[in-house]
Amino acid sequence: MINVLQVGMTRNHGGLETYLLQQWRHLNSSEIHYDFVNITGEYPIVSENEIRQSGSEIYSICSRHISPIKHYYQWFKLLKTYGYKYHAIVLNTNTLEYIFPLFLAKFFRIPIRVIHSHNAGFGHAIGVKRKLLISLNRIMMKWSATDYFACSIKAGQWMFGHNQKFSVIKNAIDIKKIKYNPQKRRELRLKWGLESNFVIGHIGAFNYQKNHEFLLDIFEKIHQKNFSAILLLIGGAVDDDSFLKRAQEKVKIRHLEDVVHFLGVRNDVPDLLQIMDCFVLPSHFEGLPLVGIEAQAAGLPCFFSDTITQELGITKLAHFISLNESPAKWAEIILNNRKTERKDMQPEIAAEGYDVKSEIHKLEKIYQGDK
Repeated sequence: MINVLQVGMTRNHGGLETYLLQQWRHLNSSEIHYDFVNITGEYPIVSENEIRQSGSEIYSICSRHISPIKHYYQWFKLLKTYGYKYHAIVLNTNTLEYIFPLFLAKFFRIPIRVIHSHNAGFGHAIGVKRKLLISLNRIMMKWSATDYFACSIKAGQWMFGHNQKFSVIKNAIDIKKIKYNPQKRRELRLKWGLESNFVIGHIGAFNYQKNHEFLLDIFEKIHQKNFSAILLLIGGAVDDDSFLKRAQEKVKIRHLEDVVHFLGVRNDVPDLLQIMDCFVLPSHFEGLPLVGIEAQAAGLPCFFSDTITQELGITKLAHFISLNESPAKWAEIILNNRKTERKDMQPEIAAEGYDVKSEIHKLEKIYQGDK
């Protein structure tokens, strides 16, 4: 049995958390076992009860932003007490501002020490102090990490540099849970009272990265041309709720309250994808968004900003539009390309390597030392 310690799960039900849960649920549990470290221990992580009931450990460590000394002490105590159990540790991260677990894991001689890049941009401005911290951590990363993973080529090059070799571990999904089901679609749209609506969907936490205000500008232009259009916004605010409040205020100012629905964090995303007619993701940046794969797997026409890696274009359903284009132009492209025959995309998604079952085998080989 190979024990792996995963770092990066939080209370936010985002792409990173969904990715790790997909992995964990499909592991060959007779050979690979995941435990998790919650580095914001003041809050439970996503699916904590399910994880604990399955027999996986969750070690809680207080946030370094609340008590840095306690945070680092708890990490030291954790690896001193249990580090011997683990063959690998994986730090799943969106930036290089925090790599302490890898540094400590090398000190306690955990053989495989992985840093996994899940993003390709910064969510806020980078000051001198942060730049210095990232530069120092880049040096420490090269000293302490044995393996480099990334969700896409763009995410790997952004975090590790163009000269560093890394493995692309695709954001694979359980396609069977997502694939288009016409009967379920009819039943759900009837239940929601949306039989005759043009339903546009978006999934993402409210922050700078996801660009919700521009999305609302696009939707307003769509609604001016198609009065049946409604927008489903799935996701919530984490820590900073200012982006959510700005989006809500914009909806009120534009008098769109009846057609823009803030659904919050949901556990029925596969059903919501069935209800939608298209999916729009005008992000400022992404690693390789899991929701973009899920939307294509559900057979939805997808409209992505061209700042997102072209690796996301795994089917003909993907359309990339420049953020330099006006909201009116986005609306025109969406309305002109929204009609497509929904079908089971499972063969195409699997052929591109985004079936979780095939990607799990790749990871298992890495943990077993067969690279």
